Amino acid sequence: MTRPIIGITVDNNDNETCYESPYAYATAVEKGGGLPILLPYRADLSLVSQYADLIDGMLFSGGNDLDPHAYGEDWHPKVSPVDPLRERFERALMAEVERRRTPTLGICLGSQLMNVYRGGSMHQFLPALDRPNAIEHRKTGGDVGRDGAGAFNRHEILLERDSAAAGAIGKTEISANTSHKQAIARVGKGLRIIGKAPDGIIEGVEDPTMPLWLGVQWHPERLHEEKEHLAVFSLLVERASKRN
Repeated sequence: MTRPIIGITVDNNDNETCYESPYAYATAVEKGGGLPILLPYRADLSLVSQYADLIDGMLFSGGNDLDPHAYGEDWHPKVSPVDPLRERFERALMAEVERRRTPTLGICLGSQLMNVYRGGSMHQFLPALDRPNAIEHRKTGGDVGRDGAGAFNRHEILLERDSAAAGAIGKTEISANTSHKQAIARVGKGLRIIGKAPDGIIEGVEDPTMPLWLGVQWHPERLHEEKEHLAVFSLLVERASKRN
């Protein structure tokens, strides 16, 4: 049986001379039943529609921080800007896959782009917020390995029972890793909150009117050895297979 093709966005290395993508994104898509392909973001925007022609599903991966001017704010001094060419390309690609109703999963930066693209806003630096019972959401405890795994804080995430994520995972409470300093503030148009951390930080959003339009703030690709986290990729592949 032919596997559905899942496009994956990429990042750049620290010297901004090469594309890079942690192995775990492609591995998780493959284990979920898809055929992963990496999409180079320094392509001419006129090629976006041809990239969209190639794929059955889309995965917007993690990375640095979006330009806050999109939601009316200046840069916080603690943020790390994503390559503007990457943001430009991914905005164009997101518009195209949304128009085509291509099943789409956003992870970390990908989920944030889904929100800001729909007119939402971000908390730019969580430690600056005055929040009672705040959890440390930033990565601590070791380096990320070659497969994208590593030592991370973990916390519970409560999922809405009727969400696509909860349906795929088979439960409404999961233990997830955490590696982010930003989080959704104002939710974008057409999105609903489907997951929160115990301190109230938004960890998942979806547009229930789409075949799949799911954004998760945690990194399920780094936990693909765990059944409930691999289920997110299996869900993407399953929805993408219906387009064939």
